[in-house]
Amino acid sequence: MILVSRAPAKVNLVLRVGPRRADGYHDLATLMVPLDLADEVEVQVFPGRAGELTCECPGHPALEGPDNLAARAARALMLRLGRRDRCHIVVRKRIPVVAGLGGGSSDAAAALRCLARAYHLADRAALAEVALSVGSDVPFFLGRGPAWAAGRGERLEPARVAPLDLVLLYPRDPALAIRAGDAYRFLDEDREAGRAPAPRGLERGTGSPSGFDAAALHNDLQGPCFGRHTPLAALAARLEGAGARPAIMSGSGPTIFGLFAGRAEARRASRGLGERGAVEVFVVRTLQRLPGVSPWKSRTSASSRSTRTSSRRT
Repeated sequence: MILVSRAPAKVNLVLRVGPRRADGYHDLATLMVPLDLADEVEVQVFPGRAGELTCECPGHPALEGPDNLAARAARALMLRLGRRDRCHIVVRKRIPVVAGLGGGSSDAAAALRCLARAYHLADRAALAEVALSVGSDVPFFLGRGPAWAAGRGERLEPARVAPLDLVLLYPRDPALAIRAGDAYRFLDEDREAGRAPAPRGLERGTGSPSGFDAAALHNDLQGPCFGRHTPLAALAARLEGAGARPAIMSGSGPTIFGLFAGRAEARRASRGLGERGAVEVFVVRTLQRLPGVSPWKSRTSASSRSTRTSSRRT
């Protein structure tokens, strides 16, 4: 049995971070929206045939093996179900790695969706528990679409956000890569030193069917990350200079995104922002619903689905 699911990226339109908890995590209030930029995850299960769980990621050998989040999620779910079936996962990447776009978490959720379909699992609470054990963003990618997330990210409330046209700038310089744990540590250090405001109330805020209020865009992690990686602030300024209203960092970074009035405006603004290959540029639109699972047809058709997206890379 072979099943396929798209694994969309996300951006955080709002990210407010509470104090560090005793367990090392932070309480959040974040508005996340999925994008039409997506990986593709293919899961092949051999029910009743005991064997290993393997994972490949064409073009990204460092992401292959048991530590891939999709593999970890699949292993955790199979352990919970008491299954020892042979399973092979293929993750076809389009979302940049360590980018603040949730690619690894989305891959994990896609693997869980496929296995839930394969094993006819209807217990969504059990699936959500497994998702949270893999990563704080994974439950969001098992949801239905835009959502406010609270706690570590496990408490989700659907949000109404009209489609938005965005330009993403992802700096390829490895020196600008920011691990999520480091971004939160930067914020804690700056708060202790008085360089960042004390945590505010984690109000949920609102989304509107007529559009998201650009004035509400906010990311508590941005200031501490920009302070340590000044080229990111320059990227945000470049996006705003190109017409973004405004531009902020997504999640723990380093990707910067800007809102535009429409797809044509976003495409025009994207031209010339690539910095001779140093910055990867994507023109994307937010999604209203997260994808489902489909049977695998052929390697050619599966691969073509992963490239037929309305996002544009320059």
